[in-house]
Amino acid sequence: MRKLFGILLLLIVVNISNAQNYNVEAYKIHQSIVEAQQNIGKEVYEFNASATDLNLKILKFEINRSIAFIDSLEINKDDSTYYQAAKQLFSWYKDLSDHEYADLLKIVEDPDLEYKDFKAKKIKIYDAMKAKSAAVYPIFNAAQESYCKKYKLKIE
Repeated sequence: MRKLFGILLLLIVVNISNAQNYNVEAYKIHQSIVEAQQNIGKEVYEFNASATDLNLKILKFEINRSIAFIDSLEINKDDSTYYQAAKQLFSWYKDLSDHEYADLLKIVEDPDLEYKDFKAKKIKIYDAMKAKSAAVYPIFNAAQESYCKKYKLKIE
């Protein structure tokens, strides 16, 4: 019975040590980028739920805060592809908040705009957003996937 218990304990310890087989610094960088994305995503959701001037200001504040945080990370030269793709993604968020989200806010707040005109303008703005995202997201996703594969990290 003691031998069985000893073997099980050994298997558990080996399993735990294998589960923690990743680069801690790489994990921290990845988590920092993911958390900054989530913070911005939350504010994008809030703005989309209620397009107000205050929500746009909060979104811009979060984007700027996240950009400053990402800029403060110390990155190994060998890992600059993921970092640069993240910086490009965050710059895209900033561009959206300065242009497309600001344009959305203008049409939402325009009391003289008829529904069909509102809908046409809204579609035009969303089409511009899609076109911009098509240039940024594939690069970011590929860089993130490569980084996570290199360091054996999960993509969340």
